[in-house]
Amino acid sequence: MIAEYLRPYFPYAQSIGAGAQGSDIQNTPFDIEVKARTNFAPKATLDQLKDRKSGKLGFAVLRLNGQGEDPTGYCALLRFEDLVALLVAAGYHKQQITEPIRCTYCGSWKIDGQECLTCQSMNTVAKPATK
Repeated sequence: MIAEYLRPYFPYAQSIGAGAQGSDIQNTPFDIEVKARTNFAPKATLDQLKDRKSGKLGFAVLRLNGQGEDPTGYCALLRFEDLVALLVAAGYHKQQITEPIRCTYCGSWKIDGQECLTCQSMNTVAKPATK
């Protein structure tokens, strides 16, 4: 199911079946591990991907209990280092980030132009500072 789902993007994606060495889905630029079991061990899976040293982005696709045959809702697990590298490569690090400011009512940190979450959680309305 995973190879079939990937084929519109990677036409030669092919499953090699359980028990074989290396990536479970071949002919993609990734190292893909597919897991569908109750006693899943996330750390062991991440270690498995790292130890293979394939030079490809490694991730695991997880079919959780009760998810059926539609892979669009399956989970994917990858090392945080790899996720950050993907985000940087996609240009997310170049987006302008607004510096937080202090709320003039309660003093908590908030994003300028947005409602203060602390005031919101206390059901108060932030009032402008008086001089």
